Amino acid sequence: MRSEFQYFMSENDHSLFDEYVLSFSGVSIKNSKGFYEILLLDGFIQYERSKLSNGILTSGRVAIATTDLDGQLNFEAYDEIEELYKNLRNWLKKRCINKLVCCNEKIGESTLQPVKNFWLCEGAAEIVKSGNIKLKQFESTHTVFRLA
Repeated sequence: MRSEFQYFMSENDHSLFDEYVLSFSGVSIKNSKGFYEILLLDGFIQYERSKLSNGILTSGRVAIATTDLDGQLNFEAYDEIEELYKNLRNWLKKRCINKLVCCNEKIGESTLQPVKNFWLCEGAAEIVKSGNIKLKQFESTHTVFRLA
């Protein structure tokens, strides 16, 4: 399985998600090289947090690769890791909105496009509604997201 779930989360969203992650027996979260790893048995799920900086909330993600690009298994416990990933993804989907659009802020609304592969979590949605916060995949890009 190779999959990712991209989202915008607030610090509170991350705290709730971390609590949920750690509720699974044998699971831990380790700070790695620029991202976190959700560890289980001999495998892991990549966990990148959203970051709020300079009025921009960048996207985060959870990603899994239990196989390499040739389809060979990366972990012996691939079944358990895939099951954990599915549980995490389902938990996120229940707490996120998938009604975003994006546009190039340099060109304007004429470039508006619906987006289905980014999700906005509850806490992040509250921050966006209450302030002057931009949603971007990367801080340096001109593509901005907003609620449809």
